[in-house]
Amino acid sequence: MELEAPAPATTAVTAADAAAPARGELVSIYLLAMHLPSADLIADDYTDAGKGIVRRIKEWRGENAQRVAREIETMRRGAYRRIERLWCMVREFGVWIAVTEAGVREAERISKEVRERLHQLGLGEVEHRYFVRAIRVFLEPSDAKLLLDAAVRQLSTEVEELERRIKDAEVAQNRRLVKELMYKREYVKHLLTTLKNYIENINS
Repeated sequence: MELEAPAPATTAVTAADAAAPARGELVSIYLLAMHLPSADLIADDYTDAGKGIVRRIKEWRGENAQRVAREIETMRRGAYRRIERLWCMVREFGVWIAVTEAGVREAERISKEVRERLHQLGLGEVEHRYFVRAIRVFLEPSDAKLLLDAAVRQLSTEVEELERRIKDAEVAQNRRLVKELMYKREYVKHLLTTLKNYIENINS
């Protein structure tokens, strides 16, 4: 079962939804802390020393274990797809960032749904280990701009790459892929616009 994904926003985030750019001289940004379950959660884990080689083995024994493992992995992938619509993983800094309350609310929803689904799968005893949580931090303007500028560069490159892939898919007449890539392009462009507007607020 995949976590239900809302349609991506395609318009700029309103001023009311965006986090306040600054507190005094500091700039507000949200970081994402998360620990999502994987199929390893229910794997039988043991070591095999056959032929003098010690190997760590993971197995999902039984049809039910395999089904639950698939559901957990589907849930995990769905959570990441939803997160990336409102959050940017800035690879240069190794952190997920957002600047809107919408990102915070989505993190809260995903966290709640992950725990509820684990409970439904009979894993209630470990559901407390897993979470998706927005953490608000206040940075010096110069540090915030470094982080935000890196995110803007990365997303700009991603939009260009998506445009190229859309053209290739159109040439190949792969309508399904064109639709999928255009969908992704829209939410990446929206996130890019949101971050650019936020930088302008910092500079003003």
